[in-house]
Amino acid sequence: MNEGLYNAVFCYGENQIDPFENCCVDFDRIISDMRLVGYEITSLNVVHQIMLEQLDVLLKSKAKIIEATMDMDNKDAYCREKYGLSFKDIDALDPQHDIEWDIKSGKVIFFLGQDALHKQDAYNILFKKSLDAFVTKTGFTYTTLQ
Repeated sequence: MNEGLYNAVFCYGENQIDPFENCCVDFDRIISDMRLVGYEITSLNVVHQIMLEQLDVLLKSKAKIIEATMDMDNKDAYCREKYGLSFKDIDALDPQHDIEWDIKSGKVIFFLGQDALHKQDAYNILFKKSLDAFVTKTGFTYTTLQ
C-alpha cells in the first residue's frame, strides 16, 4: 500500500496515530476480501472486518458447546462443571449483537453494549482466553462500560 493511501485510510488525528500499529493480522487478505465484496477501504471498515472474524471465532466456540451438549439430559450440570456457567447462560451469549467496537483517540476499542452489560461475567468466564489472545494479536483494547 502506498504511504499516502495508508495515511489517508489508517491514520487518525493531528499526530497521525495508527490504530493498527500493534495489529498482527493478514491485512492483504482482509483488504482483498473487502474489495471482493465492494466494501470501502476505511479504517473503521477494516476494524469491522477484523472484529467480524473474531466474533465468528466466539460463535463457533459457543456452537461447539451447544452441539456437544445437545442430547444430554444433564447439560446444565455438565456446563456448570466444565465451563463454570449454566447451559442457559452460555446459550444467552450472542457476540454478534453483544459486542460493539469503535476507534477513539486513534485506538481501536471493543466492549459489551449497554444491553449486554449484565453478561460481562459470563463473557469473562467463557471467552477470556480467546479475547485475551485477540487483544494480544491485534493490539485492540477491551474495555468495560460498567
